[in-house]
Amino acid sequence: MIRASLLSCLLLALAACATHPGALDHVRFASDRAFVRAATQAGEVRGVQGGGVRAFLGVPYAAPPVGERRWRGPRPVPAWAGVRDATRLRSDCIQAIGRDAVLGGGGGVVVGSEDCLFVNVYAPVPAQGRDDKTVEALPVMVWLHGGAFTIGAGANYDPSRLAAEHGRVVVTVNFRLGALGWLAHPAFAGEGEGLGGNWGLMDQQAALRWVQANIADFGGDPGDVTLFGESSGAWSACYLMASPGSEGLFHRVILQSGPCLEPNSLNALSAEAPKGTIFSQALGCDGPDPVACLRDVPAWRIARVPSPRSGINGPGSWGPVHTDTVVPVSPPEAFASGRFVRVPVIVGTNADEGRLFATEVRDLDRYEKQTVWMYGEAGLRALERYPVGGDGPGVAIAASFTDSRFACPSDALRRVLSVHVPVHGYEFADPDPVFVLPDWIMGLEMGAYHASELASVFGTSWLFADTGRWTPEQRALSERMMRLWTGFGHDPGFASDWPRVSEGVGSVLVFDPAGDRIDDGFFDRHQCGFWGGTALGPVAP
Repeated sequence: MIRASLLSCLLLALAACATHPGALDHVRFASDRAFVRAATQAGEVRGVQGGGVRAFLGVPYAAPPVGERRWRGPRPVPAWAGVRDATRLRSDCIQAIGRDAVLGGGGGVVVGSEDCLFVNVYAPVPAQGRDDKTVEALPVMVWLHGGAFTIGAGANYDPSRLAAEHGRVVVTVNFRLGALGWLAHPAFAGEGEGLGGNWGLMDQQAALRWVQANIADFGGDPGDVTLFGESSGAWSACYLMASPGSEGLFHRVILQSGPCLEPNSLNALSAEAPKGTIFSQALGCDGPDPVACLRDVPAWRIARVPSPRSGINGPGSWGPVHTDTVVPVSPPEAFASGRFVRVPVIVGTNADEGRLFATEVRDLDRYEKQTVWMYGEAGLRALERYPVGGDGPGVAIAASFTDSRFACPSDALRRVLSVHVPVHGYEFADPDPVFVLPDWIMGLEMGAYHASELASVFGTSWLFADTGRWTPEQRALSERMMRLWTGFGHDPGFASDWPRVSEGVGSVLVFDPAGDRIDDGFFDRHQCGFWGGTALGPVAP
């Protein structure tokens, strides 16, 4: 992946790790605040409602993965007596924050806890005069956060508008990150759960099973679950589609900027597990029982060790693996052969994904060297395809990064899935979405940068975006996107407004404050003939 700048890495870290304790003050301290209860299979929880929203925060879906449960599959939640408080957010999963740490390079400041396998549940308050027993079960949406598989938390997102205004029960999920979530090691084989590498995916499946078992008591319909995620959260959802263990856990999927056909994210367990010995040796665990030694190491030390394996960002990063018990075949093979969870899918990207990561490419020399570093033999041809224009070298390298890592893999994913299931494609193309810092600090115009669609999807502010700065047109765009996200699989007019992708036609719906439009030229506009799309095809001559 592109060598992200110090500024963009720190922004990603801050965005992913800020828990925003006041983000739900409009619920917790509303003038009509009241406490509400719900039952789970492990015990009763007490949440809070106000301003039209019910929130149950920090509800455990699996036992804490600590001690002997570190680097094991998630275990059931121990039952509790009495009523458990669910009125405040709980700990994020342990993660290291820093320029190199964000991408798996080690070091950084460690925050969070291993005891982190929680969900947050948001639901609309029933209409006055109606109790929970008279309300029809509502569609459910389960959110997987982004953060390069190293940072982030479900608590960073406020889905209260999706719940209150669109009648959805929304669940945000924490899952293990970094080495604690994605380490593979040959010595794990002796414990009967394989070589590892997918502990985070196993957490996500456990959270989805929790939804199936418990969500009815929160007003949700377990037979109507939309799984959606952004960046590494979408990559996760994409991998979950290729996992037989996901069958029946969700009924449609929305992938935002997470095409898991992208070659850097396709890593076989057999290639990655041997690298686990390098990781254990870095912690002094090179004796006869490295696993026992690793379980004795403080979690903060584990979070600071560089990744020796390949992941979402190429060598030295983290992410899921394939060809194991969780994902038996690679995603390209699963999707091409039809051996995946066959549900309707939305696959989309942003028009300027790469600009968030290109803020320090400010001269021609760095542009040329970094392009060749990223693309190897294809680098010189990429330089010809993406010449530096008046917008500068940062915009040029961001364009190649957007096309090669996001747009073309997404186009290929849409086409291969469309052979088997209904598929819709989109591109978020707001030319001037709100951003926390001005363009002159970033060094280039940000455009529709990576993650810029999040505020529009949720309709609420987060660290990068203050929705109070929206124009009327941007506010209207958000309303359209929220209606489409929540209407997926429910709105009878959905298909007529948004044509399906077919094997030979890759139309996408372009979201723009000036007016949405259908674009049939996505493939050519993003030079997908040159990039070959994904691992499904080589770079064209």
